[in-house]
Amino acid sequence: DDAGRYVLPDLPAAGYSIWVRGYGLVDSQKVQARPGQTLDLKAVPAPDAKAAAQYYPAIYWYSMLKIPAKSEFPGTGPKPGGNGMDAKMKSQQQWLDVVKTDGCFTCHQLGDAATRNIEKSLGQFESSAAAWEHRIQVGQAANGMIGSIGRLDTQKAFALFGDWTDRIAKGELPFAKPQRPQGKERNIVITLWDWNTPKAYLHDEVSTDRRNPTVNAYGKIYGSPEESTDFIPVLDPKTHSRSQIKALVRDDDTPSSKDNDIPNPSPYWGREAIWDSQTTIHNPMFDQKGRVWFTARMRAPENEAAFRVGLVRHEGLGRHP
Repeated sequence: DDAGRYVLPDLPAAGYSIWVRGYGLVDSQKVQARPGQTLDLKAVPAPDAKAAAQYYPAIYWYSMLKIPAKSEFPGTGPKPGGNGMDAKMKSQQQWLDVVKTDGCFTCHQLGDAATRNIEKSLGQFESSAAAWEHRIQVGQAANGMIGSIGRLDTQKAFALFGDWTDRIAKGELPFAKPQRPQGKERNIVITLWDWNTPKAYLHDEVSTDRRNPTVNAYGKIYGSPEESTDFIPVLDPKTHSRSQIKALVRDDDTPSSKDNDIPNPSPYWGREAIWDSQTTIHNPMFDQKGRVWFTARMRAPENEAAFRVGLVRHEGLGRHP
């Protein structure tokens, strides 16, 4: 309320660490408490703009990335005959689409601490551009990252990302500042759960039939772990519990992401193949009866001989397996 009092509702009986976080602040000291207690927490103003910016959403940092000028489009192909930009790249908006919605940002929260900085564990490089060229070639996702960056003027893209991290390393901060919630926005309570494993990620999740959002009310939530694992994570938001369901393939020779090439070791996992998925599950859906459906791989990509007559393969369409 206007006196700064608030309630954390529906918490299960357990011990909690409670602290104050907000834009323009730094985290207050954590206090241990249980439901039913009344606490008097003190906000801690950030001592300077740099300290405050560490709590900004990643996109505020990512917005500092410089982009090619409109005059550089459309692309005319490789140098020396062209301007270096792929001839398929027709506009500045298309370039932005690759580094945001349909490219880098699809999988990575660019602008978070892990991406706006060059970690020492990545190695030593002559320039930040060279570090970025190496960075996208690490781990089991390397081929996907290489494919995305290849849709741009690759060397220019590395230079722009290197410039971005260089300016941040020198102390440059986001030009925009997020605003704190106002009015009724302050009444929103968001509950988050860690409901997968450290070595898995989620492509998507589903809680209801999108055509009828009352289906599965208060029911379990199902995740799609895509390339990371065949174990579907399941969250019960009522009991704050999680479980897993093993997704199966039809054919034993179905490919696995565990066999993905690792051009360079990950700064976090080295050459360990942490992904191990045959089903590469994504796009979960609830139907009107409350049943869950997943798009998944169940066999090798080649069709049986009887179904290959007259077919023409189309490679490199950017589709999932």
